[in-house]
Amino acid sequence: MKTIFRFLGLSVLAAAFCAVGTTASYAQSEACADVDGQTALYTKFTESYAKKTVAELEPALATGKEFLEKYGSCETLKDQVAFVQPQVQRIEKLLPDLKKADQLRPLFTRYDAGITSDNAEEVYAAGKAILAITPDNLNIIFPMGLVGTYQSTPANNYKYADDGIRFANMALSKIKSGAAFTKTNKAGVPTVGALKYEYTKQEAIDELTYSLAYLNYYGKKDKKTALPYYYELSQSSGRYKEDPRIYGTIGDYYVEQGAPIGDDIAKKIADRKPDDSADVLAQKEAAIKSQIALFNGYTERALDAYSRAYKSAKSDTPAAKTYKDNLYKIMQSLYKRRFDKETGLDAYVAQTTAKPFPNPTSEVTPIADPDPAPSTTGQPAKTAPAAVVAKPVSAAAPKSSDLAGPVTTPASSAVAMKVKPAVKKAALRKK
Repeated sequence: MKTIFRFLGLSVLAAAFCAVGTTASYAQSEACADVDGQTALYTKFTESYAKKTVAELEPALATGKEFLEKYGSCETLKDQVAFVQPQVQRIEKLLPDLKKADQLRPLFTRYDAGITSDNAEEVYAAGKAILAITPDNLNIIFPMGLVGTYQSTPANNYKYADDGIRFANMALSKIKSGAAFTKTNKAGVPTVGALKYEYTKQEAIDELTYSLAYLNYYGKKDKKTALPYYYELSQSSGRYKEDPRIYGTIGDYYVEQGAPIGDDIAKKIADRKPDDSADVLAQKEAAIKSQIALFNGYTERALDAYSRAYKSAKSDTPAAKTYKDNLYKIMQSLYKRRFDKETGLDAYVAQTTAKPFPNPTSEVTPIADPDPAPSTTGQPAKTAPAAVVAKPVSAAAPKSSDLAGPVTTPASSAVAMKVKPAVKKAALRKK
């Protein structure tokens, strides 16, 4: 009996489905006969499907979907359905891009205005908002890697150092990984960036590398991180290869790193006691000679870097001439203290700059001078006092009169040198 009822239930259910199918078929037939409704929706869609704005296309999409839902299976509307269906798909795909463009349009205007007016605050604010919508937009990322450097220079204010380093690294990584450039210059060469921050690939790499060098060295005081970037620029084929700022900054670094060695030499010299045994005195003298050799190495590295800065520096403006003259005074001071003579500097510069530039990240090689020749008069040979260097004067604040062009060279640190602890030379520095 249960089996009978079970099958009876299924029969009743099947009958119910048949009734529903009959009703749906009747409703569809009625819709396919509704010529006025079909005409109204189809006409409304064809009048709006080709519009351009979000406000116009959203109603068009709703109309198209309604038409397909009501009349999509009508045999008599086969051609109309074949037209409406792909247009609905097109609008569905297009609308998100149009909505995004509406969001971006005022941000692009704000971003461009920030670049034009040299307002870094606006460039970063608008740029970050743009990247929240289109995170891989290299034409936005690239200028944000440079504006931190250009805007730091005039006021010696490194407020934007962190942002500058972040976006410079991001842009450089994308470019070196082969990111496609979407613009071209008048010569048809692909470019990246916006407005005055628009460059070809190699120019862009050089600008970003300089930005990372400058912001790390001066903004973050992270000089060891900056050095590889400066060296990379010195080995490049771009305009920075002959830029005196690159070499002047590296020269400053050597002087700064050599200063503690000079202080240590002075302490070791002062630590020699009249009652030291011969063995103790010999150990102390050996330690002093070792430090002097290392100090000589730093001095010659500094001379090398300053020589290249001097060779590259122009003198076509009063400021440029002052900078170049100051470099020469620094080299004269270093040269005299290192070689104990005033003649031969120009020949030294020529010989030095003809050699490959040492990598500043490499270990400095100590340079030991030969021991004094034995006296032939019966008197003990006179030992020259150890050269000692004082800490360098801080680099003058870099200036920029044209932010669209290259940043003006920062003044290299002048070296306050002394031969004896009690006598100091006046520091030389750019006014």
